[in-house]
Amino acid sequence: MASIGISDNLGAPGLDSDLLLAFVTVADSGGFTAAARHLHKTQSTISLRIRTLESRLDARLIERGHRQLTLTAEGETFLIYARRLLLLQREALSALGRVQPITLRFGLPEDYADTWLPALLERFSAAHPEVRVHIHCRMSTELLEQLEQGALDIVLAVQHAEDSGGRQVAAEEVVWAAHETFRLPPAGPIPLALFPEQCIYRRRAIAALAHIDRSWRLDATSQSPSGLRVIVNRGQAVTLADRRSLPVDWRALGEAEGLPPLPPAILEIHHSPSLTHPAFDDFIALIDAVVTERGDHETGAGL
Repeated sequence: MASIGISDNLGAPGLDSDLLLAFVTVADSGGFTAAARHLHKTQSTISLRIRTLESRLDARLIERGHRQLTLTAEGETFLIYARRLLLLQREALSALGRVQPITLRFGLPEDYADTWLPALLERFSAAHPEVRVHIHCRMSTELLEQLEQGALDIVLAVQHAEDSGGRQVAAEEVVWAAHETFRLPPAGPIPLALFPEQCIYRRRAIAALAHIDRSWRLDATSQSPSGLRVIVNRGQAVTLADRRSLPVDWRALGEAEGLPPLPPAILEIHHSPSLTHPAFDDFIALIDAVVTERGDHETGAGL
């Protein structure tokens, strides 16, 4: 195909925003199927939009027939301009007062909501009053599934695998925790109150317990941190918590009680590849700032 350029007449190819967004999302998500989920379209619709765009540009943008999608040299070049064009369209509409209401769908684990959400929302609302933030509090695995399905835009989640694709923003110390009135019996199984099986904290805790000479039993399960707090406040079970978020009437347990150390919780930011609005970039930057500032304030050092 010929190189990308303006046609011989005075008119340029029609570059509709739907075509540009489809191309950017395919490039960022790595495939047509993933792009279709993020944009809530069928795969055939996304494929048609890419073919239409290539036809109008008279250029092949994507190499097909490979196990992993790759952009051509022309595709790599055009991707830069496609992002700029989408941004310029939004800026032009904003300057004319034609911007539609914007909703940012943000997900994070409930046990981090109290820690970071108030400052994050206050600062973002002051900078972008035109954007409504819809908050989803779920377990990290559920949030990442919703992101993959296109139901969320940005997620702050606990890392579940080294190749998760997220960007690390913090490392939180995880400890065994119990109410201050709790005393671990010298013998017998350790009573536990934990999140459901899909929780990475729970899996790591049970793996750590396998290396000590003591049994354990699961006395309670709750998907909600508030549910676990009710159970632990009875003074009859041990749970897991970030050290920074321990309630004032709880205490951390460890080597003195014969409990093994736990790996830290690595927090990552994940976002939809279809994000093109600058306000969403600002939201991600604010997550970095708020998490870092809170860590510096409480520990005296960066996370």
